[in-house]
Amino acid sequence: MPDKRTILNGNGVGDDVAIGNSFFYTPYLNTPIYKIEESDVEEEYKRFDEAVKKSINEIELLQNHVDNNIKNILHTHILMLQDKVIEKQVKEEVKEKLLNIEHVYDTIISGYLNKLSSINNKMLSERSSDIVDIKSRLIRNLIQPHSGDYSQAPKDSIVIAKTLTPSDVLKFNAIGVAGFIIESGGYTSHAAILAKSFGITTIFNIADISSKIKNGRKIIIDCKSNIVIMNPSKIDIDNYTILAENIKKLKEKLISDAREKALTKDNIEIKVHANIDMPEEIESLLKFGVDSIGLYRTEFLYIFSDEEIASELPTEETQFQVYKTIASKIKGKVIIRTLDIGGDKISPALGLEFKEDNPFLGWRAIRFCLSNKQLFKDQIKALLRASHYGNIEIMIPMISTLEEFIETKNFIEDIKRELRNENKNFNEKIKIGVLIETPSAAAIIDLIVKEADFLSIGSNDLVQYMMACDRTNEKLIYLYNPIDISVLRTLKRVIKIANENNKPVTLCGEMGGVPEYTPVLLGLGIRELSMSVTSIAKVKNIIRNISIEECEDLVNKMLDKCDNNFSRSILKDFLRKTYKIN
Repeated sequence: MPDKRTILNGNGVGDDVAIGNSFFYTPYLNTPIYKIEESDVEEEYKRFDEAVKKSINEIELLQNHVDNNIKNILHTHILMLQDKVIEKQVKEEVKEKLLNIEHVYDTIISGYLNKLSSINNKMLSERSSDIVDIKSRLIRNLIQPHSGDYSQAPKDSIVIAKTLTPSDVLKFNAIGVAGFIIESGGYTSHAAILAKSFGITTIFNIADISSKIKNGRKIIIDCKSNIVIMNPSKIDIDNYTILAENIKKLKEKLISDAREKALTKDNIEIKVHANIDMPEEIESLLKFGVDSIGLYRTEFLYIFSDEEIASELPTEETQFQVYKTIASKIKGKVIIRTLDIGGDKISPALGLEFKEDNPFLGWRAIRFCLSNKQLFKDQIKALLRASHYGNIEIMIPMISTLEEFIETKNFIEDIKRELRNENKNFNEKIKIGVLIETPSAAAIIDLIVKEADFLSIGSNDLVQYMMACDRTNEKLIYLYNPIDISVLRTLKRVIKIANENNKPVTLCGEMGGVPEYTPVLLGLGIRELSMSVTSIAKVKNIIRNISIEECEDLVNKMLDKCDNNFSRSILKDFLRKTYKIN
């Protein structure tokens, strides 16, 4: 293989760069398969029990050397290893089929993984790395030797692997590697979240890289440009060394600045909250000085509950403990969105196998929950109980009619009465709000605002539904425009009516975390934004360089002209003049 300079494309996490020598990591073994005698069955059971015990001991040792947020992930792994449903299924199949226990276990867990990967939801399917982690650990302990020796990785090396589990990330972090190049996966996986929290530069979807570079060769990861440079030139190394140092200094300044309030030039405070998917993200949230959550998506709990590997739904108690932990750690409000599942996001634990012609317009979110009252009751009851420990607010997604929201409120009141009868504490004045993401909800905002305690605007789906285009369809990207005149008019009306009725209104969609749209949102009347924690520093920086008066003038010009090309042009000019964004 010629050692020539080569550039490969991938998907970077954040905008970091890393320089180091390649280290190939092969963490998985081929699981053996062989027949056993009936007299061997009990011995297989014993091997399994000992491997589970050893795996748990290994994880408990890891827990002694990590922060609390990572301990929570590892604790979930322990609970999964103790899963009695899986254990029973494995032992029954060993007895029935007379096959070695590691093969049976591998087959059963692979079945769960296949089911999970069939879910048409990138974020949730990527979380299968946790199950892979547990499976590989247990199988390693059943067959002893481990083919990929992570301990041989040099400090500051770039680890190359087909996939990485959270445990792999923990081990490599202890060594002090500089980066990860992973052939598959994505930025929402647990491994990616842990890598980000440790500051390890990570890039995904670099196909077959192991066949394109030798072990121990110089390599550069550039996440901002989404590239990997193999066998870089001396000029590459010199330039990226300087860039890495500049990024480090900028990041330190942004984190410091992010802890300060976001005040416009005319001294108006814009409240900035965080969006999270998992409790483990709270540590990085606190690092940025964010003390409120504008959107906690609860779907994750229904894919991996603390007690089962997607084989059972999370219990009321399981959910209560998670919500309580979040509420007690966050000083400000914690807006928790009720389960947005159904349609294209069916949890394997629900045991439902169906497809809809139009899943985004189908049986999902509140429609699904009101049709599954016991499931919904468990979540609401857990949320109410957790509200005693912090400032929890409940947000209802996918509301299409006023009657739907009133039915939901009445359902919550019934559960409150039940909790009173059980003498269980909860916040009697807990706020119930609506996520405005359907055109019908936006059209009747004057009615909804009378019933809701607060409003959140889900710009992702609202834009998609208003423009009648699938935002994931590359052929329709030209239609998915958050500053289309129809979207701006709708947002302005929703925000205006909310403000007139003194109801808090937050924009929590992807639009809120894009700095280029910040002046538009402020000009429309938004004073609260919620976004990914990694976007907070940049958005706050924009806010400090603009005034409300300037933003309102910008939006008025956009609305007066009613021309999308004009809107894009004057927004670009505004950003260039006020903040030097090209």
